[in-house]
Amino acid sequence: MSKEIRELYRKAGVSMRRAGIKKGKGIHTKAAHSCVISYVKKGMSAKEAWKRCMGGLGRNRAVKKSHWR
Repeated sequence: MSKEIRELYRKAGVSMRRAGIKKGKGIHTKAAHSCVISYVKKGMSAKEAWKRCMGGLGRNRAVKKSHWR
């Protein structure tokens, strides 16, 4: 997980655990994380927020190209 993304969560005042992030390789883009932060701040569950962001942004903008199958 990059420092930039951790900083996004810190500035937004949202814990990464609340957004459904435990520990990982960091497969999602900055745009996807920003989208999830906005939904979680509104009180939505992390699972629903990720579902909406992945659907709305699509694979091209939500997942880093190196993690595509």
